[in-house]
Amino acid sequence: MLGPMMEEADVSLGPRGLSLRVCRWGGGGPTALILHGYMDQGAAWGPVAEQLVARGARVVAPDHRGHGRSPGAPPGFRYHFWDYVADVDALVRALGPGPVDLVGHSMGGTIAAVFAGARPDRVRRLVLVEGLGPPDTRAVAVQRGRAFLDDLAKQRGHEPIDDVAAAAKKMRRMAPTLPEASLPGLAARLTEPGPDGKLRWTWDPLHRVTFPYPFDEVVFRAWLAEITAPVLAVRGDASPYGTFSLERASSIADVRHLVLPGVGHMVHHDAPGPLAGAIGDFFGYELPQGSP
Repeated sequence: MLGPMMEEADVSLGPRGLSLRVCRWGGGGPTALILHGYMDQGAAWGPVAEQLVARGARVVAPDHRGHGRSPGAPPGFRYHFWDYVADVDALVRALGPGPVDLVGHSMGGTIAAVFAGARPDRVRRLVLVEGLGPPDTRAVAVQRGRAFLDDLAKQRGHEPIDDVAAAAKKMRRMAPTLPEASLPGLAARLTEPGPDGKLRWTWDPLHRVTFPYPFDEVVFRAWLAEITAPVLAVRGDASPYGTFSLERASSIADVRHLVLPGVGHMVHHDAPGPLAGAIGDFFGYELPQGSP
């Protein structure tokens, strides 16, 4: 089950005619905006969000375009990284005039870092959770371009899924450390009935197509250097995203590091309590009365 504190709403992104489905926890207080990773969803951050709300925050976690319950790209269009950044830019404007506290995990961390460099006045503090970009892929740019064409040629829709329990089993294989109690609710939120009565994933099948543009570390470091907000870089010591992330972080003017022991890439699944505590402390959110 998803937590009873969570609410959902669609937020218009303005003249582009798009909207994002956002998950929300809490009412007043400072705003913490959480950006999920590739093939994840905002609702998966519920255990972290509820602990931040207990410390007086309002938490907003959108589903990125083509993920969760947010609409996908229109027919004939693809997903460009800067579209994700522009979505965040519009969402931050919709949240109000003040700067936000920003959290990004994995792909969401890369989005958050670029946004914080592009709009430094709109980010008070930034937490990058395993979020300093993927490996540099310039050396395999040609191979990625060919794979993109091949993937498009054989693109297909989602296979039918019998029921939510079967979807939960598939999610378990993709994210082995997802809490058992959260699986049914998250699986139900990521599926919808098809014309045959069976379920289909809500995420856009285009996400299975190889992205043709290489990740350029030089350009990414340039955006990191533009960040003025204090940054907390969090990683798990059992994650493969280690060495190059540490090297990239040196491009950030004000950065500190936190390594969580026994934790893999999906930090919000593996250690939601320690992660929420680290985020709340870094953002300066007050602990509930009576907490040690």
